[in-house]
Amino acid sequence: MWFGWSLWKIWQMKQAYDKYKTLKKSLDNLVIRAKEWKYINENGEEELGAIVVDIDGEMKLKNISIKDTRLLDPSKKTDLENLIMATFQKAQTKAQEVVAEKTKDVLWVDPNNLWALGDMLGGLGG
Repeated sequence: MWFGWSLWKIWQMKQAYDKYKTLKKSLDNLVIRAKEWKYINENGEEELGAIVVDIDGEMKLKNISIKDTRLLDPSKKTDLENLIMATFQKAQTKAQEVVAEKTKDVLWVDPNNLWALGDMLGGLGG
């Protein structure tokens, strides 16, 4: 009886690990872009994205771009810092939403619902 129980737990652990690997693979190439502040581009057109921030699914900064060079003026230092912070926070919020959705798709569990996540793992420790 104990042997069958152990095999069942091992199978559950393998299933959970396979789902984790699938999720990780789907998040590996994920890049979230956020843009802030309108500016006038080189064609004289108004465009959103004076600051552009790209982050990955693990919330790591991948790229930052300052397209409005007027923000590089030393007198605009505070504006630039505030815009970078706001854009990064916007990117983080978007990334959290996308990662949560991908987690639901792969694991079939809402990551915000810890009870359901515990049920999915089925007491693997015990």
